[in-house]
Amino acid sequence: MTRPNQPPAPEDLFDPYQLTPELVGLLGAKLGEVVAATFGDRSQVHTAEREWASAVVDALGIDLEVSGLENIDPETQYVVAPLHEGFADVLAVLMLPLDLSWVIRDELLNLPYFGEYLRSAGHIAIEPESPRAALRTMIERAPAAIDAGDSLVVFPQGSLLGLDVSFRQGAFQLAERLGLEVLPVVLTGSHLVWDYPFSSTLRHGQKISVKVLPPLPADRAVAEMRSLEREMKRLAMAETAAPARRYVPERDGLWGGYNFDIDQGVYQPKRAAAQPPLTSNPSAIAATT
Repeated sequence: MTRPNQPPAPEDLFDPYQLTPELVGLLGAKLGEVVAATFGDRSQVHTAEREWASAVVDALGIDLEVSGLENIDPETQYVVAPLHEGFADVLAVLMLPLDLSWVIRDELLNLPYFGEYLRSAGHIAIEPESPRAALRTMIERAPAAIDAGDSLVVFPQGSLLGLDVSFRQGAFQLAERLGLEVLPVVLTGSHLVWDYPFSSTLRHGQKISVKVLPPLPADRAVAEMRSLEREMKRLAMAETAAPARRYVPERDGLWGGYNFDIDQGVYQPKRAAAQPPLTSNPSAIAATT
């Protein structure tokens, strides 16, 4: 799959027949309230974000199972490093007791519904296919978020293709540079809620598992990245009630033009191929940061 030249249309994101009046309101007026909050102080933005995410979780009947909150000090700022497999990851991470700024893929600024919010809220947009420029942008813009009291969310895989995608160093280099602990979050099951861009289907009543692990000190972030990656993926593969997304090239495409590496330590084609097929959406935008 090659990088699309045009941003997606609203119907590329969601099957319109599945959008109940409640969900339409959450994507329209309620998300508009979050945008309006960006013109106030930062605490108003975070309150509006959490209220919106909680309302979406309720509307979709998501069973959100969170453990390890004792590993979070709400008074400490972190580089939050979650596993990534779907846009619904954002709903789960927003439930953590932290004020958050996000490092996002620049393409997301063009998304219907969400692009205006992402631009207004001032999240850090990067192009992951240019790693050096992306790291430079994070280093330049992260201090403002830290000064505002936020933790930074950086998805270390840089892709929502699934568990088989290897970690990149950017999140860990940023943590060392800023002197912030890395907060690992093992997150699985969200792709079953909404597997965009591979499917526009919204599924109700799905389970998302969130396991917060003990923080990794800043001065060991890069050196211990691979051992942390192995442990996070081991826990993700052990989760059965909210299974992790696996990358299946025959189903998901090859994503030409996108820079990602397959983690041969977890890649298991036979196991991955057993995952139920999902509707292809080749015109949709690519994986998020």
